[in-house]
Amino acid sequence: MALNDLQIWEIAAIAAAFIASGLVRGFNGGAGANFITAPVLALILGPQQGVPVIILLNLISNLQVMPSALCEVNWRRMLPVGAAAMAAAPFGAWILLVIEKDIMRRVVAGISILLALVLLSGWRYKGPRGLPVRIGIGSLGGLITGSVTMGGPPVFLYLLSGPGTAAQQRANFLAFGFMVQTGATVSFLAAGLLTVDTLILSAILFVPFTLACWAGMRLFAHASDTQFRNYTLWGIAILSLVIAVV
Repeated sequence: MALNDLQIWEIAAIAAAFIASGLVRGFNGGAGANFITAPVLALILGPQQGVPVIILLNLISNLQVMPSALCEVNWRRMLPVGAAAMAAAPFGAWILLVIEKDIMRRVVAGISILLALVLLSGWRYKGPRGLPVRIGIGSLGGLITGSVTMGGPPVFLYLLSGPGTAAQQRANFLAFGFMVQTGATVSFLAAGLLTVDTLILSAILFVPFTLACWAGMRLFAHASDTQFRNYTLWGIAILSLVIAVV
């Protein structure tokens, strides 16, 4: 869909989705944030146009949030996860490019429901946490991010099941997001999915999305470790349930 073809209500719906997503991203580093934007943009723009907009704005927001979190990142844990995600992201972009848009829209909805069921079940990862697991989790996150943007929850659930304070877990997830979004953006650019309309719409959404991210960061500053875990998990679960029902 061309940008000129969008109606006012469609632009307003997209903006509202990004404001809500920005609040989530600023608060917890982005886990569940794309559950809000991905179905909305897949419906209005189609996945091939909507996914690059989401990833591009997420990458910009990570550049905004990352500096204050860098000192908390466990790079030994996150570099294998992020490297695997970057390697897998182009395969996700390829899936986005070759699958027909109506089928891809159903894939977006299906993955939302699947992840919602996992989150609502209260499942926690309790298995091994060595290098093969990190590479596997990162590859899964990269593949899902490159195709439908929602690769964060598997990685965040893996991180939440391990040790670390709220600040450390949030920083680790931000590091993952930055790496996988960089890989996906390069893939979209190579595939010709970053069009002029994509860049213009991203520029329009930048200000409300950035302000919402800043507000989410302020909320995080006043949250305890327990509140961070509870708010994040319940927030993802509620968003997932809404998407599954709608």
